[in-house]
Order: sequence, then structure tokens, then C-alpha cells
Amino acid sequence: MHASTDPNAASSDRELIERARNGDHAAFAQIYDRYAKPLYRYIYFRVGDADLAEDLQSEVFLRAFESLDRYEDRGWPFSAWLYRIARDRTIDMLRRRRFRQTIPLESWSGACEGPDREVAVRLDCEELRRHLCSLTDDQRQVIYLRFMADLSVHEVALRLGRSEGAVKALQHRGLQSLARRLSICECI
Repeated sequence: MHASTDPNAASSDRELIERARNGDHAAFAQIYDRYAKPLYRYIYFRVGDADLAEDLQSEVFLRAFESLDRYEDRGWPFSAWLYRIARDRTIDMLRRRRFRQTIPLESWSGACEGPDREVAVRLDCEELRRHLCSLTDDQRQVIYLRFMADLSVHEVALRLGRSEGAVKALQHRGLQSLARRLSICECI
């Protein structure tokens, strides 16, 4: 389930934010319950590691909690602010990670066994992730929000501050680019 963008939900967010600012921890817990799953999916698809996605998700909510008194309602949904924090934290982590090459222990556990479905799926996901990196940042954001966070075109447009037509165009161009790159790889 993802967060609704109807006006009642927005006013509910405002109410929860105000209550959380006044020390009501249950209000922040409701914010967490509302946005934790879609943020996790968004982060997971970008990093491809469940533990790391959970850590980043926790960081996002910690940052949000610490910064709640500085949050200003500028007409965008509260979720847009959370996704912005998630995007920034994920980019920071990916930059740091580029300098540290590690091999997870689970990759060594089956080294003597033949390839299986999980390895093939991981390779496909890694290939897709590499190709996603070749898209523009706007195209990549739209693809992540539409397919990993499972948001509608309308919701993505609200979060990114774009028109629905612009979101559809970015999605179309991004998917076309991915299709071209993946078909080139299959031919090689």
C-alpha cells in the first residue's frame, strides 16, 4: 500500500506533523507506518541490498524526525520531502560505496555449487541496475517511483513537482532507452 495523495491525507499529514513536533511520538509512528514500505521499496531498488535498504530507510526516518521542526509546508506533499531525503541519503551511500569494493559472504557460500535460479535473478537485477544508471536522473526517478514505489502517474507528478504529461514522457523515454540497451545486450 502506498500513501494517498488526496487532500484529506495531506491534511492528515499536516496534523500528524504538528502533533509530532509537539512531542507526540505516536503521531510520528503513524507517519512511519504510512511511508515506511514505499520508501523501503524505493531505496531497495536503487541499492539492491535488503539490509542496506533497511539501514537507509532508518536513516531517512531519523533525519526526518530530527529535522521535523525545520520542515516547512511549501504546497508539496510531505512524502515528497521524505523521498528527497531518501534520494539524497541513497546517493551519498552509493558514492561512498563506489570507493569500497566488497564481496558479500553469501556469494562465497555456494561457490562450489552449479549456478541456480537465484544467481540468474541477481545477475538480471544487476544488469538492469547498471542500465538504469545510464538513464537521466529524471527518467530514473520516474522509473523508480512508478515501478518500485508503486506510485501512480499522478502521485509521481506531485512528488517530483512535474505535470502528469511530463512524467509520462519521462517514463516512456526511460523505458524505451532501457529496452534498447537490453536488446543490444541480448544480441552480444
